[in-house]
Amino acid sequence: MEEHPAATIGRQSRLRSISQLCIAAAATSGGAIVIVGARLAWFSLFAGLQPYRGVDVLNGRLLAGCGVLSVLAGIVFFWRRSSPLRWGIGLLGFALLAFASWTLVQLIIVYRQLSSDPMMLPRLGPGLIVIVAGALLIFGTLFLNDGSRR
Repeated sequence: MEEHPAATIGRQSRLRSISQLCIAAAATSGGAIVIVGARLAWFSLFAGLQPYRGVDVLNGRLLAGCGVLSVLAGIVFFWRRSSPLRWGIGLLGFALLAFASWTLVQLIIVYRQLSSDPMMLPRLGPGLIVIVAGALLIFGTLFLNDGSRR
């Protein structure tokens, strides 16, 4: 027994709107996670007495700015669903992921250098790990189907 064409079109429309809602939600929540990660401590010295948050340095401010851009792009995508905007969000996530991963590697190098000094007592914070997780969420929007083409 065949389905009525109107029922098929209605189901496709619902699936498309759900997948587009998922893209918008992932972009906004991933951007919010990146902003929170930039506000958290990335590194601390003297057993936590001197914390260094992400927004204290230029790299953290750049990452937080990209997080704000992702939140805004997710809101715009919710209202105006376009394929170029979806690609822009996904590529922003890729750039965020690459930059945050590079920054994390550089921070680990600094941590290893300071670990040899017993007076410093360095400790890594959760900030950059949170940013990498948010960037992964934003980058994941590139692999979600927006339902515009079958």
